[in-house]
Amino acid sequence: MATGDDPRERFRGDLPSVPHEERPVGYQAGLQIGERLQALGVMLLGLLGMFMAYAMYTGMLPAGLPPPTPPAGVNVPVFNPVLCVTPLMGLGGIALVFVGARRFIDP
Repeated sequence: MATGDDPRERFRGDLPSVPHEERPVGYQAGLQIGERLQALGVMLLGLLGMFMAYAMYTGMLPAGLPPPTPPAGVNVPVFNPVLCVTPLMGLGGIALVFVGARRFIDP
């Protein structure tokens, strides 16, 4: 008869006991400084990407090769393909900042 003192005696004896969970692979107790430094690096890389996108969009940095000179009397705008990729680079930088911040808070 179960007395109730031992928690293992309160359950059915014919069932096998559940093994205790082990620590996850790569678990380290403490502040996990290495993972937090990696997260800071990812956030800095995202900020650099956002700055590069902003600098190319505003003209601080050159965005590809200059367009060829148009013929005399013709004023046709020439689109630069790098400027089509610049918004994606900015969005990627924002995503890197969010991923790094999440990793910094909860490694």
